[in-house]
Amino acid sequence: MSDTREPTQSPIPVRTAAFAAGLGAWILWSGVILTGTGLIIATNVVAGALIALFAAYTAGWPDGGRLPAIAAPLLVALLGVLVIVAPFVLEVTIQRVLWSNVISGLLVVLLAVGSVYGSWQLAQSSGTGV
Repeated sequence: MSDTREPTQSPIPVRTAAFAAGLGAWILWSGVILTGTGLIIATNVVAGALIALFAAYTAGWPDGGRLPAIAAPLLVALLGVLVIVAPFVLEVTIQRVLWSNVISGLLVVLLAVGSVYGSWQLAQSSGTGV
């Protein structure tokens, strides 16, 4: 008996993007939960919301949908870098907020890079290009 199912697509872009979306939700609330003060709260809310939005878009449409396949995960990676740099630029003195941003931003960047690679592979295998 032969297997006539189509080959399954790589789960890499979907899984990495979904986890990045969850981290975006954490970043969104981290300034409030960790009792941050000042501009870092607004920065985390905006960056976290955008990370969650673009990462969820990538998880929903790993082949890119209306955007090029690597556009949304690339934006997530850039926003992750912003999250890492923000506490240093804004001179955050609360260590738990600083380290939360550094660690979660680094994870977002790593996941977004994995998602960029997975989305690029998916676009190449489907023949749509990037």
